[in-house]
Amino acid sequence: MTRTDLPLSILIRKRCQDLGLSRSELVRRCGYKNISKGLRRLDQVYVGEFEEAGALLARLPDALDLPPETVKEAITATTRQIAAEADARWRASFKPAAYLLGTSNRPSQIWMFGVTGGAERWLKIPLDTSQSPVTYAEQALAVVRETPTVQFFGLTTGFIVNYTADHAVRFDLEGRPMETLARAYRPGEVTLHLGGRAIPPATVGRLLSMAGET
Repeated sequence: MTRTDLPLSILIRKRCQDLGLSRSELVRRCGYKNISKGLRRLDQVYVGEFEEAGALLARLPDALDLPPETVKEAITATTRQIAAEADARWRASFKPAAYLLGTSNRPSQIWMFGVTGGAERWLKIPLDTSQSPVTYAEQALAVVRETPTVQFFGLTTGFIVNYTADHAVRFDLEGRPMETLARAYRPGEVTLHLGGRAIPPATVGRLLSMAGET
């Protein structure tokens, strides 16, 4: 879905209008002989997905007859806006939770970790938020005591409780507070791609499960 409110998208559209360039002409000026592929990359740029559009981004200044600094500033502003929007969505959906900690910070089998549920399944400890926040550590500790090993991460070393979006505490195996964090802990998730599109790990896991039943 094309966005028209991102700084880089605004810059490209305005400059194309000033120069009288169509979308196809722009990607041609960016060096694409395969116009369809160039247009797909341009659409990715319009929504702030820059990972696969490096070649187009590098050629944009010349294609638009602009100083490289102007394009770079627009890219930076776009990245910041997207990050701010993602953070706002996360804050709006935030709920207190706890997470298991293991001896490793990275899963031993990243792909398998992702397709079998990722952090939501293997690390997250749901909390009964109808109870007082003072009980959250005790609730998490009860699970930790029954989980000597964190799947994909080795021996259990402790846990973290996210009380608010801006306050979390790391505890050891005995439930003693060891560190106060100024922001909620957010364990990384594995991003899987299918046909160039990001697919939630849980979705891939369900698909593989259904395939195994046939």
